[in-house]
Amino acid sequence: MLEIGPQHPMDYRQEILKPFFRYVEGTESFYVVGAASMGKTRLLDFLTRADVQKYYLGEHTDHHWLIRVDLNRLAVKKEEWGFYELLLNSILLDLSNHENIDNLNTEIAKLDSEILQNRDSRLASRFFELVVIKLCQVHQLKLCFLFDEFDEAYKSFPRETFLQLRAVRDANKNRVSFALFLRDLPEHLRPPTDNESFYELLSRNRIGLGPYTRQDALRMIQQLEARREYPLSPEQRGKLFDASGGHPGLIQALMSTLIDTPHASDKLDAAGWMEWLSRQPAAVEECRKIWNGLSEEEREGLSAFVAGNFSKISVPVGNLLITKGLLRANDQGAQFFSGIFERYVKSLR
Repeated sequence: MLEIGPQHPMDYRQEILKPFFRYVEGTESFYVVGAASMGKTRLLDFLTRADVQKYYLGEHTDHHWLIRVDLNRLAVKKEEWGFYELLLNSILLDLSNHENIDNLNTEIAKLDSEILQNRDSRLASRFFELVVIKLCQVHQLKLCFLFDEFDEAYKSFPRETFLQLRAVRDANKNRVSFALFLRDLPEHLRPPTDNESFYELLSRNRIGLGPYTRQDALRMIQQLEARREYPLSPEQRGKLFDASGGHPGLIQALMSTLIDTPHASDKLDAAGWMEWLSRQPAAVEECRKIWNGLSEEEREGLSAFVAGNFSKISVPVGNLLITKGLLRANDQGAQFFSGIFERYVKSLR
């Protein structure tokens, strides 16, 4: 992914990528949970780069394959064979990043084509299992499947699909793991008893995808400045960070507001700049997207927090809001990640 402006250094999003690659190296399944517009796609683009994997995995890089499985590419939503075809096709796409050992491209492409022709779930699952066994046991590779946009799939896939994934993992123990990218907790999406054997693989391994650190946020702002040819002063960048709290979607919304509003720099440098930004349509719309992407429990928790009714926030909900970075722990307890989002939540009361 070509970046315009300052490039991401290897320590970009390290608060997330350090535990992420620790799980990958240990072949442990896990899940990453974050709110809307939190920069998940940019993170996935970054962590699948060869130089980034080399940085975190070192000499073991060549033995670890991170296979990105984008559920938006699932052509047939309600047919189980379609999921296994997507898994095989994702392996096929990932092969372009590696040496074509034993002509695997041709072999997997033929299996993928046969699945598309037959549309048989049992055949598709067996082909997937066969390819994984060959990669893991013949070529001694470790595979981590990155399931992107997985909320709906986790909620609706048949129980048998998760049993099969668990079986493939057990047949290749210490060589296969799964990473789920979600907006909600797995136990909220589906009762753990409904897919218990798969759920127990990852239930204790959670990573929160929150807003950017100040360093990463300022770098993103400078990239937007270069891309949009709209330079800001260091003080203005700092205000943009303070207003957005480092939320990638809010940063872009606020930057668009500055570019599209005449004399916006004067407003940003004047008293009441935060209040002015919070009223702008782009900022309100981004806050609405964040809010609508939350569960009812999370919304109730944030409403209780802004009203000062802290006793009404359960410990699990409070922990989840902090994990997602929507609330930030401080010496007094916690605070909203963004003054603009706090104003939005107050406006809903």
